[in-house]
Amino acid sequence: MEYNIESFGMSDLGLVRQNNEDVFNAVPEKNFFALADGMGGHNAGEIAASLAVQFLCERVSQADLSNSAEEMGQFLRQIVAEANAHIWGLSVQNPHYTGMGTTLCCFIIHDESLIYAHVGDSRLYRFRGHLELLTRDHSLRASIQAQGGQEEGKELPCKHVITRALGTTSNVMPDIGILSILPNDIYFLCSDGLSDMVPEATIEAILKVAPKIDLAVPVMIQTALEKGGNDNITVLMVKIIN
Repeated sequence: MEYNIESFGMSDLGLVRQNNEDVFNAVPEKNFFALADGMGGHNAGEIAASLAVQFLCERVSQADLSNSAEEMGQFLRQIVAEANAHIWGLSVQNPHYTGMGTTLCCFIIHDESLIYAHVGDSRLYRFRGHLELLTRDHSLRASIQAQGGQEEGKELPCKHVITRALGTTSNVMPDIGILSILPNDIYFLCSDGLSDMVPEATIEAILKVAPKIDLAVPVMIQTALEKGGNDNITVLMVKIIN
């Protein structure tokens, strides 16, 4: 399949936080995109997120990506594990970094496939006429909901407890997925500053009317701000052009 790729990303501090612990970046020549949302005191969350994204982008930049989609999935699994070990090692060595960690959601577009790796509660969505959540949050809230433990309309007090993250343990197992892509598909990574504040129906409505992704992303972030902006808000969006 012959295709081109458009991408656009934005990050906003929000209205409550004092610093932005969301980080995103891309390796356009390799069609690789990554987003991380850090956690931890003394600005260590921002450091963990930056380290994770920088490490992955450097490894992807240096890699030969002529392998199959399945081999690409194994490659992403490997470099996520290496990034985790790097962040974990720093947190053990430096008391200021103790307890730091980060979510991570990233993907690479390879031949006719999108291969993603996911840890935490940052998300990957696809818009193909309607909005689809492609990842499952690694959070206590998601676990309780999966077991039918949340009453409708009630907010869980543990909504932000992450059950899997980079750098918080010596080993981590990312979710890996391989998807077929189609012309005009839109994929986007986002931090929970968007997904917690803006309903998926609203996000879908924005994508249905926005003529271009560089117009859709600012509207999504502005909507999150208007709904309270109580966290950093980051969106990294990609469109497959036929």
